[in-house]
Amino acid sequence: TTIAAGAAAFYLNNRVNALETEYERTLGELEEFTATVDVKIDYGNGTVAWFNGTRIGAGESLLNATLRVAEIDYTMYEFGVFVNTVNGVGGDPDKYWLWSYYEGGWQSGSVGADQWRLHDGDAVAWTYTGFS
Repeated sequence: TTIAAGAAAFYLNNRVNALETEYERTLGELEEFTATVDVKIDYGNGTVAWFNGTRIGAGESLLNATLRVAEIDYTMYEFGVFVNTVNGVGGDPDKYWLWSYYEGGWQSGSVGADQWRLHDGDAVAWTYTGFS
């Protein structure tokens, strides 16, 4: 029984090492084809949610990244997507959802969220705001 237990332990140890090696290789391959981004959602009422390290496909749009972390309702126009609600918040006649990206400070988005392509390490934000 001692020899059998030793053989089983040896086999299981080798199997665990092989699985760890395979896991590391798979993780490396995954990182080649994906990116991680930080997504901020500011509901305009003092509630802010961060989704840091959100894994997306390489070159994925802001719209798709947002769909990974929130439930959104949007309308497609010729110029791109207009977001109506995020997690059920929206629809007020004097407020709307704006997106921005961080590059030395927060910069307003210049295209629809479906047209903005994200890269590894990007930080983006959705803010529910009104006319001021």
